[in-house]
Amino acid sequence: MTAQCLDKDIKISPIKGRAHVLFDGAEIASSTKAMQLDEPGSPLRIYFPREDIQPSILEETETRTHCPYKGEAWYCTIKTLTATGTDQVWYYPDPCPLVEPIRDMLAFWGDRIEVRLSEV
Repeated sequence: MTAQCLDKDIKISPIKGRAHVLFDGAEIASSTKAMQLDEPGSPLRIYFPREDIQPSILEETETRTHCPYKGEAWYCTIKTLTATGTDQVWYYPDPCPLVEPIRDMLAFWGDRIEVRLSEV
């Protein structure tokens, strides 16, 4: 099902260098192929390819939200040996054409999430 989408001045570009995600102090993702999404009125988000995230730490949930600019977001919970972050990861499996470059890429958010950028 394709969502009806509105236009907005959203910019998507590859990150420079390497992007890292730390969850509860431990690195769970590292990528040189991450994309940054700059949406006016929202914090800058970094989207990571699934293959650059530690395997087996994400569990898909039933949570869904709708953005008129990006489409329907699907959520995942992070589960490690030491912590759980409920619905702290999301992705767009069928995004609006405006944000097609982030299809199936994952973004992270939460009080125990830290996204860092570094040189390669």
